[in-house]
Amino acid sequence: MRLIMYKTQVSAFHLKGRDANRKLKVHWYGKRLEYIDKPVYLGVTLDRTLSFKDHVSKTKAKVGARNNILRKLANSKWGTDPGTIRSTALALCYSAAEYACPVWGRSSHAKKLDPVLNTACRAISGCLKPTRIDDLYLLCGIAPPTVRRDVSSRVERTKQEDDSRHPLFQHVPPSKRLKSRKSFLHSVQPLYGNPQSCRIEAWSKHLQEKPHNLSFEPKESLPTGASEPWQNWRCLNRLRTGVGRCKALMQKWGYNHDGSTECDCGEAPQTMEHLLNCTLLPQPCTSHDLHDYTPCARACVLQWLGKV
Repeated sequence: MRLIMYKTQVSAFHLKGRDANRKLKVHWYGKRLEYIDKPVYLGVTLDRTLSFKDHVSKTKAKVGARNNILRKLANSKWGTDPGTIRSTALALCYSAAEYACPVWGRSSHAKKLDPVLNTACRAISGCLKPTRIDDLYLLCGIAPPTVRRDVSSRVERTKQEDDSRHPLFQHVPPSKRLKSRKSFLHSVQPLYGNPQSCRIEAWSKHLQEKPHNLSFEPKESLPTGASEPWQNWRCLNRLRTGVGRCKALMQKWGYNHDGSTECDCGEAPQTMEHLLNCTLLPQPCTSHDLHDYTPCARACVLQWLGKV
């Protein structure tokens, strides 16, 4: 009993801003229990208003540190392939970013995690920062974070309804009082079908509303060309997205200090579009060739390897 007393902590959850710094004074067997304003329960940091702001901040820092490991792996030359980098990102970064997301996924702070996951996708695809976000996820074969969090919440909601072992099984939620509070039982619908197919369906609807350049169908696997070495895969994806280190874009970003944008062929400015039709190539390459990674696209990649 004495050991339990020393480990027991007290917290209060409320929306009263004027009582934000108020500490509860609870005594048990003559000992005052420790008050903690941001307790951690099963790895989830709770706060006074259950906004999960602190939990998202901690998770963002954790994923950011793991992205550094991912970058080291992506830049290595000792056998790294795109499939290995993708599997590593899912195991290291996405597992941490989506832990207990049915609890905090509806928080207004949840989207703060998206930038570090975008960075992980840049490490997988080798694309540069100006690349459209939705193009990144198509090249990585990973659904956007909002879609993955929503489907995970719906899977948990299905367990709550069907599994008698779930703590909330047959729980009747109280009536909703505040519009700003998005509780789990009120705002999440059960999942009917395979989680993977539901992610693909929600991903397709998402792409209909967001701008993107690539014509790949949403699927949770790498597109064509993923069997190539890492450097070839990176060059291929930069040609696909139209965002690479060509002279015209380097000048636009302020890195081309000599001011010359003329291509090595001497016929036109070196833009990403020109790289596909440059006379230095055996034959012109089209976006369809890049999509299917035809021999023509492979020759284009080998020509500009290490240059874009």
